[in-house]
Amino acid sequence: MTKATKFIYLYLNNTIFPIMNTTTSKIRSFNRFYTAHLDILSQHYLDSEYSLTEIRILYEISESKIITAQKITEILNLDKGYLSRILKRFLKENLIEKVTSSEDKRAFNIKLTNSGNELLSVLNDKSENKIEGKIEKLNSSEKEILVDSMNTVRNLLTENKIAREDITYRYEITPGDIGYIIYLHGAIYGKEYHFSTDFEKYVIKTFYDFLEKYSPENDRIWMAEYNNKIVGCVAIVHQSNEEAQLRWFLLDPAFRGLGIGKKLLTEAIDFCKERKFKNVFLLTTNLQDKALQMYKMMGFELTKSEEVEEWGKTFFEERYDLGLIG
Repeated sequence: MTKATKFIYLYLNNTIFPIMNTTTSKIRSFNRFYTAHLDILSQHYLDSEYSLTEIRILYEISESKIITAQKITEILNLDKGYLSRILKRFLKENLIEKVTSSEDKRAFNIKLTNSGNELLSVLNDKSENKIEGKIEKLNSSEKEILVDSMNTVRNLLTENKIAREDITYRYEITPGDIGYIIYLHGAIYGKEYHFSTDFEKYVIKTFYDFLEKYSPENDRIWMAEYNNKIVGCVAIVHQSNEEAQLRWFLLDPAFRGLGIGKKLLTEAIDFCKERKFKNVFLLTTNLQDKALQMYKMMGFELTKSEEVEEWGKTFFEERYDLGLIG
């Protein structure tokens, strides 16, 4: 057995008990809480004669209007024999009916009967009332956090994870935005580049100067959000009537690869063109290799490079310029 298994085995009375790593144990703990909290282990779900699995089968049939037994096994990952026994019961109780397939006369589709639809409607009402009872003490903000957290769990555990359509964009500055962006800078740069807390102090100062001189006509900051939380940003800060600076281009590592960075940079450059700036420049370091690739793709060219020692690191501070007119 190797350390890679992340298990430590205790031998007690000839029984092996695995002690899981922290992430696994926390997930298992949540699973125990969730199943008990929603009472989904009961053989009689929602005080009915049916288990949760049986109700889910009825639900899938209802959602599809008409469906094959094979499709149900694929959606719910059920054993064919187990599903067959449940469907026989539903047929006997007149909850479902078989319909000959129009494509293959030897095959059958399944649909709910009127009795099946009525049963599911009653159970849906009970389920909604039960959930309302569990969240009635939560305020609107807490309910929003709960739903957002559920969406995050679902997206992280599905094959596609976070989808592009889940990301929203805005540029109106609201209370708390700047503070959260400063936090993201400190957290991400500290983790990825091991910058000291002096870097966060530097970011605070730059934002203070930005807000002191902020002009909605010539300055703008774009924010990408997921579940109402900022996950990426970029800004344009005018330096004169002809030149602007691109600043604070940042993206949470969990959201890279979705085209968010490209969209943010494109919005920023388009804004500069609309405002008829002749040149856009940015200051960065040679450590930001991923961002540098994107800058170069957008047409920025290196115009200055100087070795500096700052924020607990030694690196090259670099300037990139993009000419927009002539």
